[in-house]
Amino acid sequence: MEGDSVTLHTDVTEVPKDRNIIWKFGDEIIAKMNEAGATSSTVDGPGAIFKDRLNLDRQTGSLTITNIRTEHIGNYSVDIRGITATLKTFQVTVHDVEESVLVMEGDSVTLHTDVTKIQGSDQIVWKFEDQVIPITNLNSADSRWSNIHLNDQTRDLTIRNIRRDQSGVYKVEANAISMILHRKLRINISGVFSADGVKPMSERNGDTVTLQTRITDITGDDVIEWTFGPQNTSVVKTDRENRRIIYNEHDVRFTNKLQLDIKTGDLKISNFKTDVAGVYHIKIIKRTYAIEKSFSVTVSAQSGAPSGICGAGVGLVVWAVTVFFAARTISNEGKGVSVNIK
Repeated sequence: MEGDSVTLHTDVTEVPKDRNIIWKFGDEIIAKMNEAGATSSTVDGPGAIFKDRLNLDRQTGSLTITNIRTEHIGNYSVDIRGITATLKTFQVTVHDVEESVLVMEGDSVTLHTDVTKIQGSDQIVWKFEDQVIPITNLNSADSRWSNIHLNDQTRDLTIRNIRRDQSGVYKVEANAISMILHRKLRINISGVFSADGVKPMSERNGDTVTLQTRITDITGDDVIEWTFGPQNTSVVKTDRENRRIIYNEHDVRFTNKLQLDIKTGDLKISNFKTDVAGVYHIKIIKRTYAIEKSFSVTVSAQSGAPSGICGAGVGLVVWAVTVFFAARTISNEGKGVSVNIK
């Protein structure tokens, strides 16, 4: 984030005295250390954007950038020269504002680190409201974070069936071989999707069913995928590179039955039958996070007209019969009143 201090580590415990260290931003030298341990930094030309911001550690050769800004985004490299040379590169991204993530209670949300595969020396810390999330205690039954999962390969953080008390600011601080990353994401919870992470739905045989995500911020770069059943069989997904929607043409149960709304992620299923009843799962993948929702759709045992219409019909018949008998009673009393019911 803007204003943070970021250290680019050489991963050297102690630099031998006969080595030169050269730090570059792109192709421009921004800091150096000679064999005697004397350090210097560039304060003119392209290097002027780093004025009073660079600290070079004489023991390890690591470079710290203080009060970092978006103008410092780019590729950095360190060249440790001696009898043998060591070259290490970094890509630094700086965010000027925290990102907002809007979910519903009961959704699952995954916050990304952008790390492809974690290495042994990588350090990744997740925080919630400036408090470190106790990753080593995630399996504790009474832990506040018992619904959290940490990906072994990427250290992405997934919150399953998110609760209201888990809304707030999440931070990830990553010092990895491939990158240095500080990121803030504010999770806001609006409304309730489900009580246990799966929304139940009961639909009539033959009806058209719409699975509504209630998401309004899907962009053209987001990836949408719907899966079905215990095997999570893909039924439809978006191919953003080629700007198209891919329906599963091999599963005859869904042939000509599905329609995906790419603006909302809603899925429409026409002529709903028992063979397509079950659990549907949607995953919407964005650049820094992903949202998941699940629907359990069953076929209703009710047949014929909807209950609301049946109830109204019965009420109308009872009312008509009551009026009819009232009219007969009035006529029989000799009041000279005639009522015609049509």
